Amino acid sequence: MEVLRDVLSLDQAKVDQLKATTQNEAYNDNPFENYLKDCKFKAPSNKDQSPLTKLKTLQETHSNNEAAINVVIPQLIDYLTQFTDRLSNYTQDLDFIKKKSNELQSLLEYNSTKLADISPMVNDLMIPPELINDIVKGKINESWQDNIAFITDKEQIYDKYRRTDHHGHHEDTNDSTTIAPKDFDKLCQLLDILKNVILERSKRLIISKIKSLRNHHPIPSQRLQTQLLKVRKIFPFIRDNNLSLALELRQAYCYTMKWYYKEYFSRYIRSLTILQFQQIDSQFALGNGLSTTSVGGFSNSSSLFFSNYLTTSATNAFYNKVSVTDEEINRYFQIKKRLNVLTQEDNTVMVSQIAENNTTKNYIEIGFKNLNLAILDNCTVEYLFLKEFFAINDDGHEEINGLLEQIFQPTFDEATEYTQQLIQYNYDIFGVLISIRVANQLQFESERREIPSMFDSFLNGQLIQLWPRFQQLVDFQCESLRKVTITTNVAKYGSSNATNNDPLTSPHELAVQFGKILISFLTLAITHKLAIDERSEPLYNSIIRLRNDFETVMTKCSKKTKSPERFLTTNYMYLYNNLQQLHLQLNMTDSSTQNYDFNSTGNVNTDATDENEDNSGVPLIIRETENHFKTLVEAFTRS
Repeated sequence: MEVLRDVLSLDQAKVDQLKATTQNEAYNDNPFENYLKDCKFKAPSNKDQSPLTKLKTLQETHSNNEAAINVVIPQLIDYLTQFTDRLSNYTQDLDFIKKKSNELQSLLEYNSTKLADISPMVNDLMIPPELINDIVKGKINESWQDNIAFITDKEQIYDKYRRTDHHGHHEDTNDSTTIAPKDFDKLCQLLDILKNVILERSKRLIISKIKSLRNHHPIPSQRLQTQLLKVRKIFPFIRDNNLSLALELRQAYCYTMKWYYKEYFSRYIRSLTILQFQQIDSQFALGNGLSTTSVGGFSNSSSLFFSNYLTTSATNAFYNKVSVTDEEINRYFQIKKRLNVLTQEDNTVMVSQIAENNTTKNYIEIGFKNLNLAILDNCTVEYLFLKEFFAINDDGHEEINGLLEQIFQPTFDEATEYTQQLIQYNYDIFGVLISIRVANQLQFESERREIPSMFDSFLNGQLIQLWPRFQQLVDFQCESLRKVTITTNVAKYGSSNATNNDPLTSPHELAVQFGKILISFLTLAITHKLAIDERSEPLYNSIIRLRNDFETVMTKCSKKTKSPERFLTTNYMYLYNNLQQLHLQLNMTDSSTQNYDFNSTGNVNTDATDENEDNSGVPLIIRETENHFKTLVEAFTRS
């Protein structure tokens, strides 16, 4: 019934009704009658067409199936047949490709084996076109130098192939990979062309830089050197490939710098001559500036001539003999403030503009130091540049020394002439001695900078001028001492107390003046950077000469007093006290002379019986002078 209900699409109420009706009517055993009875019960009107609809649907489906069988399936069969044919063709092609792949794989393995020995040769001999273009047209700078390194390496590699014999066998039986190719000669020709291009372009660059120093608007030499040092590899390449060209370029540079420094220092020396110098003439002598003045010393000689380096004011001062006060004379003998030129840490050279516009009075050591320090600084720069750029040999110290001497010799000559004119008509004995100490310090500095001996020789030439002039001025001072008027005048202390005018209790005015010059000389005697033999210096004997002449004058003055021994004791005690104060200053770490090398006597041979062995740290000349006056004081005290 459930199946029938589903087929007939009857709802539950109809089914229940049908069941009730069926139960009320009895079915016969005759099937036909039962069928007729069943037919009396018809399905609802809205469900009568369901089987027909399904039948129609089945018919349409059947029609579509027949159409598919008759139309679509034959086309599908044709397509599959064609696809099968194409697949068969593709399979054949794949078999062919596989066969060719195997052949190519075999060929590749064969070629890899054969080319394994050829690839290094290709890498060795290949020169990239980009590199060729850069060598020919590229700007010469730091990166361009890589081309030089590349060509240098290639040349070494090519030399290995050049040694290959005509049969293709290398002379070295252990190396079978350097067989030269057939076109190797063309490659060698290309390499030679590139080398010549590098040589020519490097030569032109160096020449253009050198010429820039002679332009209407020349560049500073330091800028030129900086530019060349950025491409410092070009000169070694020229040196290794064309030594004569390298020597010519270096010589051209030396000639140009010789002219350059001569012109530069000529202008600088002219600037220094404009400096206002404190004129020290024959009035600044021992014995002048006292209560009784006796001007002694050298007279003006008509044989002397003035240099163009002396300013007009200096010339007038020399001829007119402008009078100076006693205070100026006595102040001159104290040089404490002038020691700054030796002790100052700032060693900056005075530039031309400052020298030309400086209205301050200067002493001669200022001009001497600035000129010679400027020469040393330029020698240092030039030495380092020649060593880094133009060196021919690895150990070319003497070679660079010769080049520097060639470059700076005209400058040295002008500087020596300037020094000669600076001191020739000047009586500034301290200026000469300080200039000597400046020269000593510059010698030490040049040694520290490892400058070749040419600069030391130049300074020795300066010292050859300074020491004789110093000796002449010592002679002048000694002569002035011998001409001092013999008096018993004591030093002026600005007091009206009568006891201060007693020559037996107060130091003589000459003793006070001599004490100033003695302390100044002794102070300058210790301004050494290195240990020296003090007795070998003219200063050692000069101090003794001045001291002896002074003592002679003091002895003559003492004879005009009631007690000569007491007079001498008072004056020598005064000097001895001054020396002791100097001695104490040397032992003070905060003294103004703390930069001096007080142990400079360490290498000096002294007697083992020296009474002051505990003072071995004090320079010899100070100890001996102190002991000398101590001995005099003790001797006259016992008298």
